[in-house]
Amino acid sequence: MTSLRTAFFGEFRVSLPRTLATRHPERVTVSRGFRIRHPGHIAFAAPDARLRCGTHAFGFARGDHSGLLRLEGTLELRGNVQVGVGASWVVGEGARLVVGARTYFSPDTRIVAMNGITIGDDCAISWDVQLLDEDFHEVIVDGEARPTGAPISIGDHVWIGSRATVLKGAMIPDGTTIASGAVVSGVFTEPGTVLAGCPAKVVKRGTVWT
Repeated sequence: MTSLRTAFFGEFRVSLPRTLATRHPERVTVSRGFRIRHPGHIAFAAPDARLRCGTHAFGFARGDHSGLLRLEGTLELRGNVQVGVGASWVVGEGARLVVGARTYFSPDTRIVAMNGITIGDDCAISWDVQLLDEDFHEVIVDGEARPTGAPISIGDHVWIGSRATVLKGAMIPDGTTIASGAVVSGVFTEPGTVLAGCPAKVVKRGTVWT
């Protein structure tokens, strides 16, 4: 467990990983109970890049709920990013999770990045969303083993509804809205659509969300 330097700010106990304290004294803020393992694997790709974990109240979620970011690989931040309480993220060794500017994650998200996940700018990730780029189990079809994992690419200004799941190899273009409970796999190329269902398909076109 990484040693932490702790201070109190209002109702939150903010814990700053000591390995970041000397290089990035004001860039990482985590609430009480939230943990970042291997915080030295965070890469700040923009001058204003910051990471806030569990520091904003969200309806049913409290600031003392736990969360864990386990970074064996690299978490690259391209701007100010907020992560809600209850997050359970793992970035595997040699993998890279890239998050764009002003993207935020509501409580209880699950991310498994063993191959690589890229999320664009201004995305809204709702609660209980899962992003999984690895199956961990091999599937053999007609004697041929299928790949167990593949990178995920999510464009700019994408809204992923609560309890949606995005699976290995998915490509989601700019301006997409993913409906609650959808299961997304495969490649989509048309921007400004709504994806819904299991497996997800385009159900509306020419949509804009704000």
